[in-house]
Order: sequence, then C-alpha cells, then structure tokens
Amino acid sequence: MKVLPLEKGIIYGPLFSRRLGRSLGINLLPTEYKTCSFDCHYCHYGYTTLKTLHPPREDFPTVTAVLTAIEQALRKEHALAYLTFSGNGEPTLHPDFPAIAAQVKELRDELAPHVKLALFSNATTLHRPEIIESLSLFDAPLLKLDAGDPQTLARIDAPVPEVTFAQIVTGLKQVSRLTIQSMLVAGALSNSDESSLNAWIATLSEIKPEQIQLYSTDYPVPDERLKRVLPYELERIAKQVEARTGIPTRAYYPI
Repeated sequence: MKVLPLEKGIIYGPLFSRRLGRSLGINLLPTEYKTCSFDCHYCHYGYTTLKTLHPPREDFPTVTAVLTAIEQALRKEHALAYLTFSGNGEPTLHPDFPAIAAQVKELRDELAPHVKLALFSNATTLHRPEIIESLSLFDAPLLKLDAGDPQTLARIDAPVPEVTFAQIVTGLKQVSRLTIQSMLVAGALSNSDESSLNAWIATLSEIKPEQIQLYSTDYPVPDERLKRVLPYELERIAKQVEARTGIPTRAYYPI
C-alpha cells in the first residue's frame, strides 16, 4: 500500500488539524529517510529507515537553519494557532532539540505570541533530563501511548531494543500538562481488543495525564493487516476510558 511521502523541508503546511486547528509543521528530521526510535506498523510515512536513539548529526538541519525557516514562516503566516514539532520521525532525536525548543519559544514570543507551541513525541527520550526540561516550553506536549503492556508496545510500535515499556511510563509521569495521544487499531495486530484496552486504561490511570486523545488510521498504512477502528467504537472507548479514569478523553476522526 502506498504511504505518504516524507516532508522535504523544515517547514510544511499550513494544515488544519482536528486537534490543534490551523498549524504549521516543523520537521527537525532528515528529509531523505525516516529516522525514529519506533517502527510503528501504522505510520503514514511508512517503515523506519534508521531506527535508533542515537542518530548521526550530519543529516539533521542546523539550529540556524531551523530558526531561519521558522522566522520566515512567522513573518508570512499570521493566522496560525500552533507551531507543531512533528515531521519525518521522532523530533526529540535532533541532537540540539533542547536548544531549538528554547530558541523557537523566544522567536515565537517576539514575532507571534498568540501562536502556541505543540510537540508530537513518542516519549522514548524522556529518560534524558534535558528533554523533560525542554517539554515545559511547550503549550501542548502531546505524547504517544499506544499500549498498556510491553507485548502490545512491541507488537504495535516496535521500539528500539534499549527502550522499555517501563521506561516510557516512568518518563510520562514526569511531564507536566501532559496530553496522551493514542492510536487504536484493529485487525491482526490489534491494540483495541479487550485485554489490550484493559492494560492500557490501567496504565493511563497510573500516569494521570491532563487529557487523552484517541484516534485511528486516516491515511494509508504500511501494514495491511491493520484495520481502522470505526468512529462509533472510538467514541465508546473514549467514554469507557473517561468513566474508569476520570480523565477527560476525546475521540478524533474524519467527519
């Protein structure tokens, strides 16, 4: 199945997000291949080319290049709700991520204080204190949790060997103003069966994020064994999660 092409620059969009409104994407990753610490079977950019926690520096954009691209975009685009760090893999793998986050916030404060900063991350770098500290700079740190046990994590997200389920949960507990985003899928690699859901809900209760966002596949996925969880089922699961955890939970899907 054909997946989406990688972003070819630092800035992409603007695009309209069901969760964030009109946003401008920031890609800190290489543009010729996908770099991530996960190899999710549902990723709309396809399978990971370089799966690592320690990528080589030379293929990443420099801090100066990132700041220049964002400054030019902010001077051009005025009707934005968010600047969103996402892109061709895991953004916190950039060797200079903490410095970039701090300097982008300063630039945002100067040129567009009404625009908020969001980060989409898979939470695999939260063992690094400097990453935890940098997350406090974001108005919306949205971190992934697709599983409530190590087996489901391996089945759905296929992390690098040095990343453990326990490590991710420990890191998520340290993030303030945390929003958990969870991709739910059905089919042969399901994480939406009753056993997987029960373990995941128990883990959410342990982490205690401020809110939870649920969604399923909207784009082509590299593994055709995965099936989309339909909107009515997402809504049912969201109500179940909120009832059992007390945490505000919302399902997102195309209307």
